Amino acid sequence: MQSETNYSPDQWWAEGDAPVRTKSRVTYLIDGRAALLTMCRHFVKAQHYIYLANWGMTPAMELVRGTDHLGKPGTQNTLVEELRAEGFSEADIAFWMGTQSLSVENVLAYAVQKGVEVKVLLWKCSNLFSHYEPEAAYQQLTQRGITCILDDSAQGILHHPIESLHQKNSIVDGTHAFAGGVDPLIEKAGDYDRWDTPEHPFTTPLRRNQQGTTPHPWHDAHALIEGPAAADVETNFRQRWNDVVELHRLNQSLLVPEHSLPPEVDSASILQVVRTIPQHTYRFPPPIIRGIAQVYQKATRNIQRFIYLENQYFWLHAFYGIDIPFAGTDSPEMEQNIRNLSTALRHGAAMALILPDHPNVGRAFTDAGLAQLRAEAPEAVEEGRLEPFCLGTFTREQGREHYRPIYVHAKVVVVDDRWCTIGSGNLNNRGMADDTELNIAVLDADLAQALRISLQAEHLGLVPGDDLLALSRLIGKQYQSTDERTHAEQLLHSLKGILGDPLVAMRLMHERAWENLRRYQANQPLIGHLLPYLTQEEAQYQGLPFREEHGWLEEPEN
Repeated sequence: MQSETNYSPDQWWAEGDAPVRTKSRVTYLIDGRAALLTMCRHFVKAQHYIYLANWGMTPAMELVRGTDHLGKPGTQNTLVEELRAEGFSEADIAFWMGTQSLSVENVLAYAVQKGVEVKVLLWKCSNLFSHYEPEAAYQQLTQRGITCILDDSAQGILHHPIESLHQKNSIVDGTHAFAGGVDPLIEKAGDYDRWDTPEHPFTTPLRRNQQGTTPHPWHDAHALIEGPAAADVETNFRQRWNDVVELHRLNQSLLVPEHSLPPEVDSASILQVVRTIPQHTYRFPPPIIRGIAQVYQKATRNIQRFIYLENQYFWLHAFYGIDIPFAGTDSPEMEQNIRNLSTALRHGAAMALILPDHPNVGRAFTDAGLAQLRAEAPEAVEEGRLEPFCLGTFTREQGREHYRPIYVHAKVVVVDDRWCTIGSGNLNNRGMADDTELNIAVLDADLAQALRISLQAEHLGLVPGDDLLALSRLIGKQYQSTDERTHAEQLLHSLKGILGDPLVAMRLMHERAWENLRRYQANQPLIGHLLPYLTQEEAQYQGLPFREEHGWLEEPEN
């Protein structure tokens, strides 16, 4: 590993795509409630244009739910003053405080009605792997006056057979952009609703689907970007949108023009928008973009003390729909990432990894990736420096506790409390090479530490969701009342005292996870959400039921 004195900013960045930026700011938004609430507020107060490009979209999905919409009883005046302070016009406030739901289609239609240009790029996914209905979404949105295009750029015989357009991006007026893991989506089977709170309740009326059940709890992370770096997210949208317009010879009036850079903002961050775009997907240069793989490989080579990761996958090999690791082909980018991680572990670094116990696909591929890492750094396992975790929640029904896994969809990395990234790119062949992705990478010690502490505080059950949102706004220099800011400052100071040392924080995670496993085995309530991530062999050693496609925490359906 490198010594502290060898750190240089150019060792962190990708080459050949977006520039490295300063005077730009990032606000991290943990879980769907915070991300979708913040997006919705910016959509409502937009003045010029809104652009969206997502992996999927549910027009009827409510972006804002519960008391976030109209406030708690007796607090409506406070909410109105907050909206006004954030830049809402009186008409915007009237819309927000109205009786209609703040759904995707209602909010975007309101923006169109007041003269805002709204463009939505919908991935035209294959029916074979369909998680939403793009044609139906197109019809619903266009009927409300919203301009949409179906993007079929991932289809063709030269493409990866299950390639997807996986970015989750929004741009508002050129000054604010959003990127990360959160789509405005409820998958068509009624499960996997992206709106969720950091409490991740087992069941809640705020997430009830048409079948009358609550979808799996969903943990995610997103980012708000301000300043010149927001223009790089817009450039990505413009390139993709205009490529589809020109390829399909659509009306030239649909083309998105290039806008001037937004104003600089006060920020100590150095950051870069990085992408994955496979060959043959789009026609704009360069023909292959592997920026996410580049920053991952540089960041993992730079590890000195620790790395904290959250991801949906940890695949050593490429996945083609069959959950048998030896059936997958090589994934050079992931092989390099795992080599770099094992090198850091052999040199004494520590690694904490949050994974879903029950991913949608590929659990055996994740287990194979972990097995490779453990085999290459056995001393890290023996010394407790390599810790994989999963997340769970519970409820009490009919006199006993019931448990279910929390789906981990966040794509987060924090290295040495110096560098961090959030985005759409998963730790697999698709995120690194075979899907269209976008991440934001940031070199900022204060921001990196605050992101790690916030996530660990959630998983340990140390703070409620409202406090996490207040922390996010404080760290990102967003509007807050004096009282909220003071409370957030005190909370951040307290959490730094508990979790500021990453190795101490990792030990606390280990203790909580294994305590919760004992509670699970004794049918007792969990404290927080942390549990150990267990392979089949480990689960069976603990006497736990294990199904390869479901993990060990999911209760079988009767």
